[in-house]
Amino acid sequence: MPWARLDDRFPSNRKVRLLSDGAFRLYVSAICWSAENLTDGVVKTAELRLVADVRAARTRAKELVEAGLFEVLEGVGWKIHDYHEYNPTAEQVRADRAAKSARQQRWRDKQRGQHTDPQPPGNSPSVDASTDASTDASRDVTGDAAPRARIPDPTRPVPKDVVDAGGDSAGSEARAEQRPDGLAPIDVDGFQLTDGMRRWAHRDGFAALVDIDHSTAQFVSHYRSTGTRRKSWPDAWQKWIRDDAKKAAARAARPTQGAFLVPLAGGGQAPAGTRRSTTDDRVAAALALAEELRAEEGTA
Repeated sequence: MPWARLDDRFPSNRKVRLLSDGAFRLYVSAICWSAENLTDGVVKTAELRLVADVRAARTRAKELVEAGLFEVLEGVGWKIHDYHEYNPTAEQVRADRAAKSARQQRWRDKQRGQHTDPQPPGNSPSVDASTDASTDASRDVTGDAAPRARIPDPTRPVPKDVVDAGGDSAGSEARAEQRPDGLAPIDVDGFQLTDGMRRWAHRDGFAALVDIDHSTAQFVSHYRSTGTRRKSWPDAWQKWIRDDAKKAAARAARPTQGAFLVPLAGGGQAPAGTRRSTTDDRVAAALALAEELRAEEGTA
């Protein structure tokens, strides 16, 4: 999916500020429509009803023509004025997509150990094509140049929702190349805490020992600071949660300093009618989980 770009000063431009709310909406919608459908800024008459409310769209299009933001294409429709001053052409977008697909295929072939052709000159595997297309100098509506900026790609792959409950971290850590946009590999790869991962933590009892959101935040902070990449972020996250739970269980099992053990009457049985506290239940669960983890390590 390509980007539709607007300058930060777009709403305050004199041409735009004088527009009615309906014309403003049509103008922005037309830019997004063209970027999505690769029309090079052209909105055909028959397509106008897909872009805005057809009942008033022609009146608003006329207002945009009078403001110098739309150009009339006789027998066709309208063209967004200076569209390619701010957005790439359809040909550029398709070329960038093809280049990105080729880089991804080379990376997959490399992971499988297959022979691949050398990297074509001028293409860097560490920068996505969609990011390359977003680095041209932006300009405001009047044509003034704006500072060159790199825009992150929101179409990054999202990790699988359901993770293997018994899987360990896959692969070793490797320091990733420094990206021009400064993003860490964990952000580039789109790691996020999913409902499936939460269900796994609750199902196996880890959520009773650790704050999943806090542990996940610590996990993300760690990999942002180290700049390393894991082959499977969900598996690495599982290992992190298991380690946190193991530490929490060990702390719960450790006797409090200065505590005295006093035998209870009746062989340690609580008197009838005495209700256990939730703290007792959590400690008992922690001890049980710690024992399971030790047994699991002994069989590993």
